[in-house]
Amino acid sequence: MIRRAAAPGLALVVALGAGVPGPAAAAIPPASGGELRVLLPATPRVGDPAQATAPQDLALVRALQATLVEVDASGGLAPGLLAELPAPEPGGTAYRLRLRPGLRFGDGTPLRAADVAASLARLLARSGPAREPSPHAWVLLPVLGADAVLEGRAAAPAGLEVLSELELRVVLAFPFPELPWALAALPSAVVSSRGAGAGPFVLDGHDAGAVRLAPNPHAVRGLPFADRLLLGAADARGAARALERGQAELAIRPEAVSDGAVPAAPLTVTVLALQRSRLGAGTEAVRRAVEAVDRAELARRFVRGPSVPLETLVPPAILPGRPRPRPGRLATAPAPRQLTLLVPAGAPEALAAADRLQVKLHDAGIRVSVETAPPERLAARLAAGDCEAAIRSVPVLGLRPALAAGQVALATRGPAAARQAMAALAGLEGPAALARAAELERSLDLVPLFASGQRASPAPALQGAAPRADGGIDPGDLWLLGGGAP
Repeated sequence: MIRRAAAPGLALVVALGAGVPGPAAAAIPPASGGELRVLLPATPRVGDPAQATAPQDLALVRALQATLVEVDASGGLAPGLLAELPAPEPGGTAYRLRLRPGLRFGDGTPLRAADVAASLARLLARSGPAREPSPHAWVLLPVLGADAVLEGRAAAPAGLEVLSELELRVVLAFPFPELPWALAALPSAVVSSRGAGAGPFVLDGHDAGAVRLAPNPHAVRGLPFADRLLLGAADARGAARALERGQAELAIRPEAVSDGAVPAAPLTVTVLALQRSRLGAGTEAVRRAVEAVDRAELARRFVRGPSVPLETLVPPAILPGRPRPRPGRLATAPAPRQLTLLVPAGAPEALAAADRLQVKLHDAGIRVSVETAPPERLAARLAAGDCEAAIRSVPVLGLRPALAAGQVALATRGPAAARQAMAALAGLEGPAALARAAELERSLDLVPLFASGQRASPAPALQGAAPRADGGIDPGDLWLLGGGAP
């Protein structure tokens, strides 16, 4: 079993972390061995990339799973499970994907093109008590036949064509140059029919307090540097104490809990969704009242992690800049005297923002009743129009404007709106994307509020803990000076 090669820049990290002069430190290879203990906001419970949305669950997915394409240290794309980066066929509506030969899942079973097709198709399948598709169905929405699966007219999208054990062809309903970036997002990770992944670690046990993982001997990039990985949970004070006492090597949470904390890109988008079916002609008056709120103040005062105000539905880390001012719709009717604002339960920052909006809207003559609901119930009520407004926080996992807009639209308005959003922004960057994103937020009756993120707080001996462009940390690249030896 071969250890993975050092990721670009790891030797430099050694120089900075160990205080050794650069030329001397550059010769220090990453050390193997030891146990890594990572503390998260809560104990991970979901390792399925099709269902994971909470930060702790996404951390578990990164440990267990591998994607067809990867986001490299520079923020670009690199082959993951694929032998090379996919390129569009003439016309831009099809891509041919070729797997590396000899791939295996963590349980030793071969990883073939049919597994890739089946794993991707799961994102569209209606499952669970609510019989809803994956919250990450946006990955497959541009694929030909995705609508037929969502409407129950087909079991799998016609656009996923298995050509051989190593090749498949993805046919799109419209040109979508962002497909390789979608295949680099965590939800597109390939899972076997038995639930096995192909990431750097495999599940080794779990209890109420932690998840234990062991190296995956079949990982595509080789064995991870650490011999064991433990994913546990602690609040900010407990995480700081554990790092100080040498009882943990890394904490990932909004607050900085060590001197060397590194912020991740703020990629979780928080928006206010207005229900025109309930507000009617008063929708624009409510929008204007909310837009008058200082969103920079919301981000600064009420968000614990790295945060920025939102100019559009797309985080500035993906689409920087501000769209040109456009005249909004005229408020043809007064705002309603009262409205109900739904907030996801267990989301303190969303609740704090709701309280602030409640005060500001009261000043505008609108009485707001704030109600909390579990995320699943909130989504159902929003879809049914059972409220006047709702706050939604969406972790953006696709690093292109079209993908980000699709994720927000799916979480707030459903698959049809998400597909339209992705088609509208396909291939757009810069000012053109900003203008289209601004149009989109109004057509969807959404008001962007802020984007937030996490911080990685490492112990002094831990290396490789800088978050990547997608906000995540590859646990397979983490290693300890001296390999964790006492």
